[in-house]
Amino acid sequence: MRGLSKFLLLFLLACQDQNVLGSKIINGTTADDKLMNYMVSVQEDGKHICGGFLVSKHFVVTHGGCEFGKKGKVMVVLGTHDLNKPGFKIKEQIKSTCKPPPGIGTDIMLIEIYPIEPEKLPKEIQLQDPETDVKENEKCQVAGWGPVDNNDNRSVDQLRVVDVTVISPKACKDQIPGLRANAICTGGQPTTDNGGFCKSDAGGPLVCKGKAVGIATVNDNCSFPGLPNVSIDISKYRSWINACIKAKKCL
Repeated sequence: MRGLSKFLLLFLLACQDQNVLGSKIINGTTADDKLMNYMVSVQEDGKHICGGFLVSKHFVVTHGGCEFGKKGKVMVVLGTHDLNKPGFKIKEQIKSTCKPPPGIGTDIMLIEIYPIEPEKLPKEIQLQDPETDVKENEKCQVAGWGPVDNNDNRSVDQLRVVDVTVISPKACKDQIPGLRANAICTGGQPTTDNGGFCKSDAGGPLVCKGKAVGIATVNDNCSFPGLPNVSIDISKYRSWINACIKAKKCL
């Protein structure tokens, strides 16, 4: 009987630990293995630094503020939701990186990768059409391997995803003075979302209706509900991204 009680105690502690470290991006769920295979983990010396997403067989999109390459070997990991799972995942060295020409902005970065065998290449995500606006109250998703708690800097092994709601630019500016025009805001109001992205989730896509409409920015305040999450409107960079994809190199 004592052995059974000990087993139950260990089981409950294990479940509690799993709920703290592995059940959410911030108040999210584990992503379905068959979905969001365009997600990319940008890593330095095997440590997750920020997110990204595959837009062609040559390029990954991430946030311009993603800092890497100063201390160790940088790789991008594709084709898996579990960063700790052996096999299946694809590790690729970075060929080059580039940001848009002066005057366009520095909020986005393209990572050029070496060619991957076609049969191993994950399916890329389509980008939002430039002429299509994201609507207020539209339901979207963000995902990443970032921390699941505002007081914990540790990334998680399994990809997490959470639903978020687009709010109006005015509602966002009321809470974040000086907000730039190329921003898409989600959550940040008690009546909308109780979750979102955090810290090293930066660079991952804001996905609406199956297309990438934004790029998650660096977010150090992961308490929800709180200030809105800010994503960079990717449609502002479509011409430059398309030109790089067509040329198969950074421009």
